[in-house]
Amino acid sequence: MTLNGYLSTDFYIKSPANEFFQTCINILDLPKGNVTEEIEALPSEKKKTTFRIEGFQVSEWYESLEGNVSHSVSTWQNLDGYKKLEGTMTIIHVEDNNRSRGIFTVKYEKISSNIEDPKSIVNTFVDFFTEMDAYLLETIN
Repeated sequence: MTLNGYLSTDFYIKSPANEFFQTCINILDLPKGNVTEEIEALPSEKKKTTFRIEGFQVSEWYESLEGNVSHSVSTWQNLDGYKKLEGTMTIIHVEDNNRSRGIFTVKYEKISSNIEDPKSIVNTFVDFFTEMDAYLLETIN
């Protein structure tokens, strides 16, 4: 069993992509130096906007979420089993779509092969993103 790996999952948001992304950065106090925004024209004459933040420390983020999301506390993973937990979040929005696609990826390094892959950590973030999206939609309407 390998000690290094990547774990990634997709999620969808209905709130405006830019507002969702900026709210994540602000609420979770992410380093703004690793943020990119890319706008490209598609063959359909629509614009595709990609927001991305790379290389942030998931452990700091994860600990700040405990107690702030309705995810079951029993599924929280102990972070002591990992040497490295680096995250990347990407939000992709295509003009005129009523939702955007999010991708959350964790690059990890475990201290031993007995440690589980950080699936619960990734799931906790998706729960947080889903709740934040619902909140943003509620405040917009």
